[in-house]
Amino acid sequence: MRKYLTPDQVRLREDLAGARDRIVVLLNLAVGESLGMEQAQEFVEKARAWSGANAFRLLRYLASRPDALSAPTPDCPPCGVRLIALLIAGGHGENVGLVPCADCGRTNPLPTYAGPEGRLCHGCSSRRLAVPCARCGKLARAVARRPDGRICQVCKEKEPGSRKECGSCRRMMIPTRHLPDGTYLCQTCAPKKLQTCCRCGRRRRANALTADGPVCGTCYASPARRCGVCEQVGPIRVRAKGEAPDICYRCYVRPEKLCTVCGRIRRGHHIDHGNGPFHCDGCVPREARKRQLHMCALCGQERKVGVFWPVGPVCPLCYRTALTQPESCTMCGRQRILVGRAPDGGRICNACSFPDERPDYCSSCQQPADLLPGRRCPRCTLLAKVTSLLSRDGTTLDASLRPLADVLSDAPNPYPVLAWLRRSPAARLLGQLVTAPDELDHAALDALPQGHAITYVRSLLTTAGLLPPRDENLALLINWTGRTLARLPGHQATLIRPFAEWHIIRDARRRSARGRYTYTAHKGDCGNIRAAIDFLTWLDTQQHTLQSLTQEDLDLWAISRPTLRARSIPFIRWAGARHRTRAGLTIEHPPSQLPGQFQIEEDHYEELRRCLNDPTLPSDVRIAAALIRLYALPLTRIVDSPLTTSTTTRITPT
Repeated sequence: MRKYLTPDQVRLREDLAGARDRIVVLLNLAVGESLGMEQAQEFVEKARAWSGANAFRLLRYLASRPDALSAPTPDCPPCGVRLIALLIAGGHGENVGLVPCADCGRTNPLPTYAGPEGRLCHGCSSRRLAVPCARCGKLARAVARRPDGRICQVCKEKEPGSRKECGSCRRMMIPTRHLPDGTYLCQTCAPKKLQTCCRCGRRRRANALTADGPVCGTCYASPARRCGVCEQVGPIRVRAKGEAPDICYRCYVRPEKLCTVCGRIRRGHHIDHGNGPFHCDGCVPREARKRQLHMCALCGQERKVGVFWPVGPVCPLCYRTALTQPESCTMCGRQRILVGRAPDGGRICNACSFPDERPDYCSSCQQPADLLPGRRCPRCTLLAKVTSLLSRDGTTLDASLRPLADVLSDAPNPYPVLAWLRRSPAARLLGQLVTAPDELDHAALDALPQGHAITYVRSLLTTAGLLPPRDENLALLINWTGRTLARLPGHQATLIRPFAEWHIIRDARRRSARGRYTYTAHKGDCGNIRAAIDFLTWLDTQQHTLQSLTQEDLDLWAISRPTLRARSIPFIRWAGARHRTRAGLTIEHPPSQLPGQFQIEEDHYEELRRCLNDPTLPSDVRIAAALIRLYALPLTRIVDSPLTTSTTTRITPT
């Protein structure tokens, strides 16, 4: 039977076809010629705006303003929010901007929820729609309706039958992904969506969706903004809301509330992960000690309980020590975390503590072990994390990086390396550097801002054999000299450059060849170059040059700069040997040892009385000597003092 369309249906189809053509044209005008017709249609279909009412909503929004994509507003329809995110992920983010949340202003997660002022993100929408739960009474977004009322997500997950067996780890968990065969996957085992990071180019899980594209967790850094309190640019602790400005971590002060224990208004926090009553800072530890004090089974001291093991309650300090320092089990002999105790008093692992139960097997090596998230042993977890860090796609390692992966993954104790990969900035820097292994050399590392992370990564690459060994102290001197000379004016660089390269660095190379160039020697050579720069700067302020320098000027410099006196001697000698100064200019070495002869107290008082009462001495000499005898003032301070130029100052005799 042939189906005929009504006139209204024919008109609707014609309008939809015209709307699709106009959407593609507007996208090409907004994004540019890099977006083809077929690609534009693919993006619109993925955003679920190619048919139905969403197509007309998107058309009205794009036609309402020329900058609908470059400067989107919170009134953008949900299909437009998804379309913009797809355009940025597809590499067309130059002329496209993300839609901000109308409440918090964030662009990640995508604001796809409707609000009175425009699009809202999931968090702001949940706060707007929060209602009292019929079971727990907390303000939360209602996710289900039961005979007793609307309930929150937490109460729904506590209902019988809400947990199902995960098809991968076989644990009873909240289902996150429904597979075609009827099984479920939990949040840990469900595959994560991978995207290409716009900074390192690797396929990873996106930590944030920026205007340039998705950014992985290794490359992402929290954007710094100007604090509304101190006006300094830095990470923000509390985002601006309403009339309240952004507050950085330095300016943030916790609010004061009424403590439910002592009844005072003080700073504190809500116990039980922020859901319990408010306790001030003085009452929280006191109440916690009353509830959690037990005798630790490992150290024997009465402390708070960190975990209950077969051996008994274990305090947090012993728990962390046992996790990071595996030992040999007295029964099976394997390097494991020892959680139990044998009848003879020896420490045993979890598998030996419960021999009748089926031991936990690693999903990778199929060996019984203490499992980490993902049901893998610490060794397999470390290997997977190292592979993900050093590879572009998270699975395939470059052949040149295999020695580095072996150095990291073959550590005797994997727990400290796992902590280093999770928290250290050197690990994040290493993940960014290995994206181009062919360009990894000492020169590339020297071009980066120097710090502890660069030093550690360089030593790690040298240990793995990816970089040739070199004298790091000599390299520090050469790099520091190059950066310092680049900032000097031309007339100073003309003198400092030959002094540094042909006198200081040449001697440093000679000592490095003999293996005697230490870090202390490097600091001393840098100090000599810095003293020479300060000396030339002082000459500029005194309107002098090296050719017009006299011994009196040199003595004045040595007296006014006592800390740079010894450091200036190498440059003065070098300049004199090359006839850049007058002959005979020298700076004497300061005393090499402390004085050993001291004046007796009677002679001290006798000279002080002479300074105060002897009129035969000049007034300035008497004043200076009296100040030295009374207060031990340095002579340089007395010379610069206004007392030496005053002719009216008198000291009353006593």
